[in-house]
Amino acid sequence: MIGLLFIIIGLLQKYLPPKNINTWYGYRSAASRVSQQTWDEANNYSSTFMIKAGIVVLLLGYIIYMLTRLLTSDSDIRQMISYFILFGGALGIGAFTAAATERHLRRTFKPKKKRK
Repeated sequence: MIGLLFIIIGLLQKYLPPKNINTWYGYRSAASRVSQQTWDEANNYSSTFMIKAGIVVLLLGYIIYMLTRLLTSDSDIRQMISYFILFGGALGIGAFTAAATERHLRRTFKPKKKRK
């Protein structure tokens, strides 16, 4: 279900993007707040990335769920595995989205070299 949550958040951010740099809504990092152009690019990229990552996690979660049903009949073990997937998936998607977006911003907006 965590994948579905990230898909929904990504779609909301994609179709209702933050218009201006703010501290409440959108992809907020030092690199994204440099200018309106970096803000717009970061929010567009991160929302698309979250949707794609959410789909992958949703599919992987379903596969893992089905495998655990085949491997064990103990509902406590299945529940524990589900919690690990839930929290691991949330942390993983968040960290991976941030890392990918920051890398994208560095590539897209290369810093200008200082002249000596």
